[in-house]
Amino acid sequence: MRHKLALTVALAAFGVVGLAQYGPEGGPYHPEKIDALIDQVQVDLNHGYEVWKVPGDDRKRLNKAGEQLREFAKQWHKGKFDKGNLGDSINAIQHVLDSNHLSGPERDALWADVDQLRKMREAYDHHEIGSW
Repeated sequence: MRHKLALTVALAAFGVVGLAQYGPEGGPYHPEKIDALIDQVQVDLNHGYEVWKVPGDDRKRLNKAGEQLREFAKQWHKGKFDKGNLGDSINAIQHVLDSNHLSGPERDALWADVDQLRKMREAYDHHEIGSW
């Protein structure tokens, strides 16, 4: 009986820690919300490609950032916060935004996406999400 009680308590505690990993229920950092954000980044990049003349090196940089974000999302689904992939992606997108003097609603949308990614990184830095 004690073993069953101990197992029940341990599983309940693990469940609470698992929920804390992603922040409050329904919050912006649950894996499905991060998937949606990364999908939105890709949509906004694709809209930008239709409007902007992005040099080949910067297009490669943005494509790599997209790959890193998708890898970040995969790891986040497993409860792992890959700060390197997230940071590199943010920096790559920001570099392209800054160095190409992009404008228009496509730029504003991408800027908002990067801002949301930065907020996630800040939440992790402030131990609001992630493993402890």
